[in-house]
Parts: sequence; structure tokens; C-alpha cells
Amino acid sequence: MKIELGKDGARAVIDTIGACVDSLTIGGEQCVIDKRGTGGGIDAVLFPIVGRQNGGDYTVDGKVFKLPIHGLLKGVEMSVKDRGDDFVILTYRATETDKQAYPFDFEYAVKYALRERKLYQHHIVFNVGDKPLRYSFGLHPSFLLDGAKTGKTNTGTDILRFRKHISPNVWMLDDNGHFVVGKQPLGEVKQIEASAGTIAKYGTLMLCDAAFRDIRLYTRGGSMWEIGILPSPPVLALWGEPDGEDGYVCVEPWWGLNDFADRERELSRKAGFNTLMPGQSAHYHVVLKKVR
Repeated sequence: MKIELGKDGARAVIDTIGACVDSLTIGGEQCVIDKRGTGGGIDAVLFPIVGRQNGGDYTVDGKVFKLPIHGLLKGVEMSVKDRGDDFVILTYRATETDKQAYPFDFEYAVKYALRERKLYQHHIVFNVGDKPLRYSFGLHPSFLLDGAKTGKTNTGTDILRFRKHISPNVWMLDDNGHFVVGKQPLGEVKQIEASAGTIAKYGTLMLCDAAFRDIRLYTRGGSMWEIGILPSPPVLALWGEPDGEDGYVCVEPWWGLNDFADRERELSRKAGFNTLMPGQSAHYHVVLKKVR
């Protein structure tokens, strides 16, 4: 089911399949879109893994389990807990089928709300089981780059700019672009080109070891976005298909990490995972603000 939200001239369509943002229009310009046409296409909620597992499986206490790329939530139907003209709250609880792939009892909830030129997101992961919950979490918002459809000039370069100069490291992938092999310093930067060249060089650019709470995205179509993230994610990933009339980039906060080429199969020993004790919850906030 697709739920339309409206507020002060802004419009968002939220798909209950995967709790993804199907489209977002602000100031008459369609800015964020699920370009693949189905729930969990470009936009997605990544849980309990980001990326994919090396070998396609992992173990918990020696028992083998398998998860699809980016985890369980991107293809499931959420329940509508509450909704209004400008907000919706969606929830999901693990099923017995889910536990055949991920043997933990969890609940997930998200609130989307429109405020003027902003889309707020508040995601919550709950451990409702009786053992520690090991998980990764991430988001996958996409931004259209071309301004030709609104009469803007399609020139210049798409830029991802940080609040201040940072000196991040980069998690590097293997030759197939699938699994982490190590990291290397990027050097001091204030901005990065969100270009086809950047994507081609890294496959997915995975920045780490810096603060990524406040980011700006300048598109060649003339738009400027402010992306607010709380807490600051350990990894900020940049991926997409920037070329062409329908070029887009995904600016992805990850509280997790893709699997390693030299893999550790046992979940309790894997890098890039978080732990929630029984009864605990974790909260993730993202604000997408269209400045122009």
C-alpha cells in the first residue's frame, strides 16, 4: 500500500512494503524517487545487515542462516500504527519465517513526517527477545540529479559537501566490488564529487572514521539538500548512477558495514554489528531538507 503525505506544498509517498520513500516532491520538483518501480527499489531500510554476506550465509552459535542483500525489511509489508495528513507511523515484528533467516525477536518502527521543506524520519529497532540482538542498520535515500524537467540548467558537477574539513578513511572493496578488503586514508577533504568517476573508482564509496551528521548535496540541476543524521553513522556510503537524464545518487548512512573478503562466519564475532540487550532500543534520525 502506498500512503501519500502532504504539507505546505510538499508531497511524499511512502510504501508500506519495506517502509521506503517511493517519491518526494518539494517546491514542485520531484526530488527523491524509487526508480525501480517496486517497494525496496532504490530507497530501502537496511536491517539486520547492510550489503551482502560473503558466501551468502553466516552462523549463530554454529547454526547456519542465510540473509538476502541488505536484509529482511526491504520486502516485507509494514503495519500502519497511526497516520495523518502529514505523517505516518509504520511497525513490523519478526515472524517465525523471519527467524529461519535471522534467529532473533525484534520489532521495527518508523515515523515519516513532512514539515515545510523537510522530510523527517525516525527509525527504531527494539530487542523484544530474551538474548542479545546483533544487527546492522542503514538507510538508502536516493536523490535525482537532473534539473532539466523543471527548466533548470543541467550543467556543473554534483557535490557532496561536509560541514567542515574532515580526514576520513575509506573501506576498500575487492575487485568484484562486493566485500571489504581493508581501508585506506582519503586525506583532508571538504567535499567529494558525487560523479560517475567516483562511483567507478570505488564501486561504493564507503567513508569512515569521521563525523557525518551534517551534509549538503549540491546537484548539477541547481538543487541543494541538507541531510541531517543522528547519531553520526560509522559509515557514509555513496553509490548510484549519476550519468544521464535520470541520474541519481544514494547518500547512505550505515550503522554497520558490508562483509569482509576474509570473512568471519559467526555473527557474534563479525565486525560492523551493533548489540542491543533484551528490552533495549536504538533510535536513528534523518532529516532531508530541500534548501533550493
